[in-house]
Amino acid sequence: MTRTSLALVGTAILWMAAAAGIAASEELDRAKELYRSAAYDEALGVLDGLAVPASPETLEVNQFRVLCLVALDRRDDARKAMAALVAASPSFAMSEADAPPRVRTLFTEVRRELLPGIIQRAYVDAKAAFDRKDPAAVTQFDRVLALLKDPDVVSNASLNDLGLVATGFRDLSKSFVPPPPPVETPRVAATPRAPVIVQPVAISQVIPIPQIRQERVWDGAIEITINEQGKVTEARMTTPIHPVYDQQLIRAAMNWTYKPALRDGLPTIAAKQVSIHLDTRPACSDRSTGDCRPIGN
Repeated sequence: MTRTSLALVGTAILWMAAAAGIAASEELDRAKELYRSAAYDEALGVLDGLAVPASPETLEVNQFRVLCLVALDRRDDARKAMAALVAASPSFAMSEADAPPRVRTLFTEVRRELLPGIIQRAYVDAKAAFDRKDPAAVTQFDRVLALLKDPDVVSNASLNDLGLVATGFRDLSKSFVPPPPPVETPRVAATPRAPVIVQPVAISQVIPIPQIRQERVWDGAIEITINEQGKVTEARMTTPIHPVYDQQLIRAAMNWTYKPALRDGLPTIAAKQVSIHLDTRPACSDRSTGDCRPIGN
């Protein structure tokens, strides 16, 4: 079958199940009305026609079947229906809102008779799960212990030791339950450490004397690349001074030497910007006039 066909079949099954549930609910409501109008035989006939083994309404169906049988004075059948009700739901107990006193009394009698056997069988099933090392044993022993606290059996002497034994096995069964998966703590990314950089140090950095006729102040900059051996491998003017002098300066820079830059203590390639300041004006003297270069510059 194709996926589409399987999907259609699944949808149809769900639709039919829902429709059956609605129909069962309507029939149960009809049975309740018949019971309230004292039409017990008719109500019982409707209830007997209901097949809702997996429905949440099963408990109500069985309960009203009991009420109808008691009302019809079919005591033996009522006790059988009560036994089926207790077997299906051992913890169920009829309250004043559920049934009249004589029904509750009869139901309590049946329940007191059946509960010890139900508890014993539940214990046997739990012990079998324990022997298989089945984690479900914990829940099964918990159910046994819950039933042992029921008011209808709490005074039953035959069950006095069962609680202690069931508690011991329940506690041992907890070792079969796998531990929950560890909660992973989000990993916080470590902040990378900034490398320690030491800039190159000049060993020989001779600035050539300018051969420029113009008399003025010049400012420029040259960028050089220094390798791991401290030698200049590239040079370029980032702020030109004069076409003739720029070429002269680049040629000179290729012969400069340095202590190489260090990255975390190891020699590394580095770029260095060298500022150049030139003053081609004539030196000032006591006799000079006009623009001149101060003595000492």
